[in-house]
Amino acid sequence: MSTDDDPPPPRADREPDPPPPRADSEPDPAGSMPLSGEEDDETLAGRAWRRATTIGPAMVDVTRQVAYALGPTSPYHRHDFIVIALAAVVVAAAAFGHRRMVEPTVEVFETRGLRFTRPATWLAPEEVTAAPPRLIVAAPPKPRPADAELPYHVVYTSTLDPDVRMEVRIEAASTMWRNVIASLELDRRTRWGELYGADTSRVRTIAGHDWLRTNFRYAYAAEKGDEPRVGHAVELATVDRTRLYAVTLYGSPRRVAKLESIIAPTLRVASHTGMPLVPQSSRLQPAYPESVARRFSSTVMVLVADVVDGRLRAVGGGSGVIVGADGSVLTNHHVLDRSDDKLHDVFVIGRFVATNQPPRLVCAGRPSASKLQPDLDLALLKCDMDLDGRPWSPASGGPTWPALVGAPRTDLSPGQRLWVLGYPDVGGGSLTILQGLVEGFTSEDGTVGKDYIKTDASLSHGNSGGPVVDDAGDLVGVATAQRRSTGADGTMTKQGLVRPLAAASALLAIVRAGWVPRDGRTSVEIEPLSINAEAEGIHISTRVVDAANDQPIPGALLMVLRPGVSAAKVDVNRLDDMVIAWGRSGTSGEVYLKQPVPAPGTYSVMVVVDGYVPLIGTDALRLAEDTAAYFDPWGEVRLEAE
Repeated sequence: MSTDDDPPPPRADREPDPPPPRADSEPDPAGSMPLSGEEDDETLAGRAWRRATTIGPAMVDVTRQVAYALGPTSPYHRHDFIVIALAAVVVAAAAFGHRRMVEPTVEVFETRGLRFTRPATWLAPEEVTAAPPRLIVAAPPKPRPADAELPYHVVYTSTLDPDVRMEVRIEAASTMWRNVIASLELDRRTRWGELYGADTSRVRTIAGHDWLRTNFRYAYAAEKGDEPRVGHAVELATVDRTRLYAVTLYGSPRRVAKLESIIAPTLRVASHTGMPLVPQSSRLQPAYPESVARRFSSTVMVLVADVVDGRLRAVGGGSGVIVGADGSVLTNHHVLDRSDDKLHDVFVIGRFVATNQPPRLVCAGRPSASKLQPDLDLALLKCDMDLDGRPWSPASGGPTWPALVGAPRTDLSPGQRLWVLGYPDVGGGSLTILQGLVEGFTSEDGTVGKDYIKTDASLSHGNSGGPVVDDAGDLVGVATAQRRSTGADGTMTKQGLVRPLAAASALLAIVRAGWVPRDGRTSVEIEPLSINAEAEGIHISTRVVDAANDQPIPGALLMVLRPGVSAAKVDVNRLDDMVIAWGRSGTSGEVYLKQPVPAPGTYSVMVVVDGYVPLIGTDALRLAEDTAAYFDPWGEVRLEAE
């Protein structure tokens, strides 16, 4: 029980009295801050005490007020949750309406065997004009008749964003070349040129059918004179039994991804095909020696193309083997030959990348500027332009060209293992390795002879021209054909035919002598046609013999080159400009040059003949003013057999 003299109890909201001052401290009459450390500590302690005793009651007071506002006696209690619920409904409805307004409606696109769902916000379609071929001069395409079924190539532009476009292309598929990857890559390179770059294609299976998806970039100018922009696109392509379908989406990566999410899942074609769109898995390949693997980089794809409807289209192809560091490629003549006995317009070389990837297209040339031997079904190619049609040479840069050459084999026997490398259609565009055994030899007509090596390796379209090597990786020949025969019991057997390397000796001699592609110069004969002979000079004669046995070599061509023409500058297609005197050896090996050689002078000399290593000697002939009018500078010229 308290009395009036008792002090009142402390309240929760009352500030507690400060602690009494110490007896040894005196108040500062000026109100200044204490000077000693002891007085400073004392002040901080007081402040801490006051704050501690204040925070607790303040929190209790706030809690009491919040509880009252939300409690059943609050005047706001009836309305708060109703307002919040109504606001949530309004926000959800607005979001739904905005989504319906932003997302365009869709419609079904269906024509010529292709069907898919697409956004409806597009302008009327415009026909896409064919891109002029970069690799060859061609006449403009004729206007497509309005009632023509194929080719069908139109572009749609979005009404919301002019940079967003969709192209639809439908055309007849090639019956001779089913490598979709290489064909589409050539189309894109022809259209966009060096400003084009693509990621590795992959297959997307839609409704049980395979579509090839390629993400690529390209440069373009929206208006003439504008700064180029980098555009993004995704191409979805496939083939059925008769047609090729391609749907290409252009725009920013985000817009393209949105379009693809709408269109891709609904893509349908009239019929399916069993042809692979991408390279087969490497696990399907047989185990092969490392010596064979080292020959992969010497194996190339040879893609041939013609101008069709004003556009350069891939129409066929095969394989080839690099036989010269100058970029010379040996292949079959029928790879370059059209069915109407004319040559294809252009060939494109694809270089090896990896066993499970398609080759990379690097350069091009013209079959009409190649060296051809149709009677042996052989051809020698060399690129002379890049994929934009500009002059180019293999030595101008990029990866080296590893040549695979060697001496013709004479020791092959039945049962010996062979390996066939190439780019057949069944490989879906990648390098394939076939294993086979030598079964003997045969002639052109199937009788006794050694025109071909027979093997049980199952060659297919696209293997033609590819290298055939033994276990050591040595070049044996080139894959050429598949022969079918029916036995007495009605069973059909297949034999792969390989053209032996010895048959290509004339072409390999051209590689060693040096050459530059020239249109119309397809002959393999190395001989000047018409040269400007000097009126006076020294008459040269000598004898050509085999270095191993001193036997005379008939038919050897000996040429004296004009001053300043070194061995590195020799071009067998320009011998008329480079040769000052020449002659061929007779049955006894004797050779007499038809033209005199001016004296004094220093000249390079070249000697070539089938079956022997070409001999090119820089400054091999030196004539003085007092040299005899009839002169044998060497006594005899000795050649090494191949």
